[in-house]
Amino acid sequence: MMLAKALGAVPLFSGLTDEQLEYVAKHLKRQSYAERDVIVRRDSPGDALFILTSGKAKCAYLDSEDETIIAIYRPGDFFGELSVLDGEERSADVVALEPTEVLVLPADDFHACLHAVPAIAVELLKQLAGRLRRATSWIRSLSSQDVYGRIASQLLHLSKTHGTDVAGGRLIGLRLTQNDMASLVGASRESVNKAMGYFKQKGYIAVDTTYHITVYNHDALAKRAQ
Repeated sequence: MMLAKALGAVPLFSGLTDEQLEYVAKHLKRQSYAERDVIVRRDSPGDALFILTSGKAKCAYLDSEDETIIAIYRPGDFFGELSVLDGEERSADVVALEPTEVLVLPADDFHACLHAVPAIAVELLKQLAGRLRRATSWIRSLSSQDVYGRIASQLLHLSKTHGTDVAGGRLIGLRLTQNDMASLVGASRESVNKAMGYFKQKGYIAVDTTYHITVYNHDALAKRAQ
């Protein structure tokens, strides 16, 4: 029952009946990870779907010394679905950013659940379509925006998906160093440092000593992201 309740809070499964949630839940197992633990390793077999229920994790691609952060997951997000669907190896690493808990649904059980509960497949397609739209939008940003615009876009996205309201602004609940921002926007640390310094000077954002960013001027960033 506890797993079914946790599952019901996940958008992918929120439309299921109690009976359907119980059916899926019996195939799940719970796993916990410490900060910096690798949850999924690139090039490993795609043998399970992961559903994040607490904590945060990053999906990243590490090539030599350069890291590209593809996504940051929060509770309710799922990952690993592409490899489970097409049988290919994992295309990126997923690493816990803090103590994190996931529900694991083995590939064979996932396919069984899709056949038994078609509503999961319909919602999965909607979720994948949303991800594809966001990826297309980001590709357009990479080709048409300078570093300032890309950083503004990411700050707005992160404040929406990981932010909480504070006095006069919105605090992004992630520790984001300039290296992290560089990995997110595909730019050098030096150019990110310059752009972040400009945004701070203008009062659009503030960065505290623990590398947490607060967005204060949403409209100015939105204008810069156009």
